[in-house]
Amino acid sequence: MDFVGRIYEFFELLVTTRVYSVSFAATLAFAFAVLIFDLHRRGYRFNWPRRLIRSVGANVGFWWVNLLFAPIVFLTAGYVKQAYDTLGIPSIDEAVWSGIPWWLLVPFAAVCYDFADYWNHRILHHRWLWPIHAIHHSDPDLNVLTSYRIHFLESLVMTTSYILLLSWLGFPTDIMGYGAILLTLHNMYVHINVDWGHGPFKYVLASPRMHQWHHADLPEAYGKNLANVFPVFDLMFGTYYVPGPCKEPFGVHDVPQNDVVKLILYPFAEWSRQARAGLRTAFRSKSGTPDLPETEKPADPA
Repeated sequence: MDFVGRIYEFFELLVTTRVYSVSFAATLAFAFAVLIFDLHRRGYRFNWPRRLIRSVGANVGFWWVNLLFAPIVFLTAGYVKQAYDTLGIPSIDEAVWSGIPWWLLVPFAAVCYDFADYWNHRILHHRWLWPIHAIHHSDPDLNVLTSYRIHFLESLVMTTSYILLLSWLGFPTDIMGYGAILLTLHNMYVHINVDWGHGPFKYVLASPRMHQWHHADLPEAYGKNLANVFPVFDLMFGTYYVPGPCKEPFGVHDVPQNDVVKLILYPFAEWSRQARAGLRTAFRSKSGTPDLPETEKPADPA
């Protein structure tokens, strides 16, 4: 299929697929419910700090920017799927899942999604991919829309991980779609800036408190709490960290806070800086010149 045909296919899916419409309606309703909740706890006074207003505005901006770049992600993911299919990896026949009730299959799909998310999240905290994920961590005021502060390249990394890790399962497309909706809603929930820890269920379902520690600008918390929904993955792989209520500041040093244009360009600027630093190190090593002390803050706090 040619480029124009793929673009047409993307917008046709966006308009006609029921999962997309349900996802949009559900996320909009959830965001509205959180807004009402926030107004209630503030005594129905709209007294948001200016920085929070700028944060929300930037997050809305990212929603529109990612919609603009969505066709690129869709097209690239299509080529990745084609390459994956050429490998001839055996997969489970979709018919195998037909006898399982949807109310069991959708939560199971959500668990599989979260397992993939744990690992793509983990690699996003490594040096060369951190400049992409730093955009999400740049928000100094967590709010329900922080979940949409995602660089389009991170969306591509996540989509690629789903293809590589989940394609062989052969889940029906609608089941995967509804599982993704559950994860999206929960991702919005954990970004609400409230100190809810889930008590005895804290190891069952990720809480806002748990995710606040993930965003905390504290060395002990870097690269921790990588599971978006199920803390069991962090417990299994040694990345769980919730010492109590999180009073630490959020955000990342040396990354723009709420400037959408600068944040979109940041990964490319940071990769350029890292490449120059690597070339300087290689040149000094080859010429016998001793390395100078590193004066810049590392790009990856994890």
